[in-house]
Amino acid sequence: MQKLRSALLLPLLALSVLVSPGVQLKAQAAEGQVVIEDLTPSQLRREIKKIETEFYRVFNASVEDEKLAIICYDHLPTGSNIKKEKCEPQFAIDKRSKNVNDAQFGTDVLFTAKTMQRELSEEFAALTEAMTNLAGENEYFAELNSILEALRDELNNR
Repeated sequence: MQKLRSALLLPLLALSVLVSPGVQLKAQAAEGQVVIEDLTPSQLRREIKKIETEFYRVFNASVEDEKLAIICYDHLPTGSNIKKEKCEPQFAIDKRSKNVNDAQFGTDVLFTAKTMQRELSEEFAALTEAMTNLAGENEYFAELNSILEALRDELNNR
């Protein structure tokens, strides 16, 4: 995907996105428009959060397998007093919980992040397939994904 700079506009209220063949992504808002280049990093993060919330809501409403649902929750990282939101699929939450319980009872060792990823590779493949299928069937979901990608690219390129 080409760089999306001044061609990308974010909605303030209504989200109706048009994608042209030239990979120009535009969003029209009911009460105004905001060019993402004009947003500060904190404003970009807020917009990403709003779009992510809607993205996960649409996905969770469409997915049949509840294990694939994306759950967001606050957690307190080790060594920090600042809560952070974490979003992950239900199957990952379940696997981590089982692993911690098994480790406490001495029947297993705690998984590293790489081990967890390896253990759940099939489930992550199913999640990717479900999201890809939904994007092909649901234009709104695909548009949310495109906007998220553009916002994240903009934030990462600053």
